[in-house]
Amino acid sequence: MYAIVYLNFSGSKDEFKEAKDTLKKVANKIDGLDLVDIFIPSSEWNYAALIKFDKFETFEKYIKKTREEPITFFAKRGLHPPPKKLELLVDIDHLE
Repeated sequence: MYAIVYLNFSGSKDEFKEAKDTLKKVANKIDGLDLVDIFIPSSEWNYAALIKFDKFETFEKYIKKTREEPITFFAKRGLHPPPKKLELLVDIDHLE
């Protein structure tokens, strides 16, 4: 399965790189999940993270972890975490 997590980020290029690296580090710790990359979409959102995972529980684990580590990144700068929008892309086998 795949998830697209859209987010807006209002920081410097270096701050975004640090946040992206943090999100990738979290993803690397979770078996069955791959943060493919963070892209610039053609929509109202600044960025879109494409995440591949084996089951929904794995994705939930990632979301929980990102609330621990990256939140620290934003909090130490006095920032709020960026707003997010989620889309799930599933094949027919996962819906049965």
